[in-house]
Amino acid sequence: MKIATSTNIRPDNVTEPQLFAALARAGFDGIDLPFYKFVDDVDWSDDAAAFAWADQRNQWAKDAGLEWVQAHGPFFEMFNTDSDAQQSRQGCHHALKVCGRLGIPWMVLHPDVCPGDGGPEHRAHMFKTNTDFFRSLIETCEKYNVGVAIENIFDYYAQNKNSPHYIAAAPDEQCALIDQINHPLIGACWDTGHAHINNQNQYQGITTLGHRLKAIHIQETKSGPDRDDHVLPFSITSPAVDWNAVCSALKEIQFRGPFAFEVHQAIRRIPMELLDDLLTYNHKVGRYLINQITAS
Repeated sequence: MKIATSTNIRPDNVTEPQLFAALARAGFDGIDLPFYKFVDDVDWSDDAAAFAWADQRNQWAKDAGLEWVQAHGPFFEMFNTDSDAQQSRQGCHHALKVCGRLGIPWMVLHPDVCPGDGGPEHRAHMFKTNTDFFRSLIETCEKYNVGVAIENIFDYYAQNKNSPHYIAAAPDEQCALIDQINHPLIGACWDTGHAHINNQNQYQGITTLGHRLKAIHIQETKSGPDRDDHVLPFSITSPAVDWNAVCSALKEIQFRGPFAFEVHQAIRRIPMELLDDLLTYNHKVGRYLINQITAS
C-alpha cells in the first residue's frame, strides 16, 4: 500500500522541490495536492496557465520519484451567493481538469450546509442541494477520468454556519448521498480525526462505507467539538483516535490505498534541520499502521 501525504505540510522556509525531495528520502511514495492552498496562485480558468502550473509540479514530483495519488479540492462554501463562493464552485471543475492532467484518480471535496433548525425539511434541503452540486461535477469527472470523494465533516463546523448538523457527517448519510448520485466516479473520503470529533465509531463507519471508500485522511486529534488537530497518530493521549479500529476496518473492506496522511499541524512549523527526521518518523508510523492492515 502506498504511503502519501499532503503538500500542505510544507513549512514556510522550505520550497516545494525541497519538500518533495525530503518526502522521497523519508520513503513516501506519493503526494496529495491541496488545491485550496493555491487558489490565488494562478488563473485556473486559463487552461494554459493552469497546465503550466501543474506541469512544473509534476516535473518536481518526477525528479523526486513521487506519484500524485489524490487531491483535495478548492471548494468549501457551496450555498453562498457571493463571487468568492461562485468562483470556488467553478474552481472544482478547473481542479478536476488539473487532476486529469496529473493522473490523479480521486479528488476529495466537502459537502456543505445551509442555516436551519436541523429538522426534516432542513435536512432534506441540504441533501438535495448537495446531491445537485455533486451531480453537476459528473460531466467534468467523466471527461478527465477523475472521481470525487465526499468527505465526512464534523457537526461543530456546521454550527459555525448556523446549522446544528453537518450533512454526511455520519457514514449512513455519506452512503445515502453517494447512493443517490449513483455514479462510479462519486465515492467517499473518511477523515479519521473528523470521525473522532463527531463521536463516530471508526470500525463501523469505515465498514459501512465499504466499497464506496476511495480516499482516506489519516490524522490524530483530541476529542471535543472545537478540535481538528491534524497531527500524527499516537501523538495525543486518550481519548484519541482508535487506530486498532481504523486498521481492522480498512483490512476488512480490503482497502488498498493510498494511505494518505493529513498532518500539517505536526510538520508545518518544523525547522528545516529537523524535517528529514520528522518525515522519516511519519513514514514509519504509516508503515506500522499499514502492516496491521495487510497482515495475513
